[in-house]
Amino acid sequence: MKKLTKVQKTIIKWICVLVILALIVYVFRDSAGPIIRELKRTSFKIIAVIILLTIGYGLCESLITCILAKQYNSDYRYIEALGMTYFCSFYRVATLGSGAGVSAVVYLNACGLKGSEALGMYTVEYAIHKLSTAVLAGVLFITNYAYMMNQFADYKWYLLLGFIATIIITACLMFFACASWFHRFLYFIMDKVNFKGRFTEQFDKVKAQCMIMEDASKKLLKNVKVVTGILLINLVKFCFWFIIPYFVLYNTGRVEPYSSLGITAVCVMLAAVIPTPAGIGSSEFVLIALYSGLVGSARAGAMALLYRFATFVVPFLIGVIVAILFGRIKKKELQRQMNRKVELPNEEDSNRNIGAC
Repeated sequence: MKKLTKVQKTIIKWICVLVILALIVYVFRDSAGPIIRELKRTSFKIIAVIILLTIGYGLCESLITCILAKQYNSDYRYIEALGMTYFCSFYRVATLGSGAGVSAVVYLNACGLKGSEALGMYTVEYAIHKLSTAVLAGVLFITNYAYMMNQFADYKWYLLLGFIATIIITACLMFFACASWFHRFLYFIMDKVNFKGRFTEQFDKVKAQCMIMEDASKKLLKNVKVVTGILLINLVKFCFWFIIPYFVLYNTGRVEPYSSLGITAVCVMLAAVIPTPAGIGSSEFVLIALYSGLVGSARAGAMALLYRFATFVVPFLIGVIVAILFGRIKKKELQRQMNRKVELPNEEDSNRNIGAC
């Protein structure tokens, strides 16, 4: 079977996205006109607020990246982490999700981390990100239990499946990052696939990377304070995004801040386990489905589009600037590494001179 090229894969992804969006348009076709009218009514103040909220999310995300990266490179700076946040946002949109991890590893590598360290760090960061979503959704659902069951009793089994799927995905990510037995299982599968020896070179590289990544990830996870701190920052980070529907819908009088946080957290958790490119379509579908019972499909549809704008389009636009400047970032890192190499011999010479004296 002929292997698909990158262009063909991209085309297939866009076709999937268009099919999903077409399905959403068909399901909510009677609400298209009212949704557009609701969008036109949205004030610039609301748009400014949701942009500020998504920037707050990005600042927290960058703080998490900075804390984790400093475990490997003490010289890593917050400004570099901020750049990585939006660099990944750009490639998440440009590649419909598939390039986010690769872009993170490339960026971290350009900022002084080894490839295996960068991969291990990003995997752990993403796993904690997924775990934080489930924790926040669970806490908000339980503390809002009476309200949630009153509004969404028909969805209770879907909610349970969403929690279970999120936990399984998080566990798999953690196993991939640092579990020796999971890596041995992967090696076993590779050996079975490679019975003719056609992929020996490639699989040997993967095995070597897995071993290095395992050490790098375990080093990170051993620091309980760091992991706990990252989890707490993630909870704060998500609140910036999950409160957006409240600000869009507050004038309806049907949504309270705390209940809105809980509903959106559950929506995002459910949408994350639906296999769509970059979550496009799934997020809108779940948000409209759950919020339409509260405020009507027109207002829910407009809110979902504004939520996508805040969480997808705004970071992408900032990421365009970062991606353009990425070449300069790489040059600065190379220059810094060269300066280090020049300084080290000088320090050694001065130490020898001191010893001679």
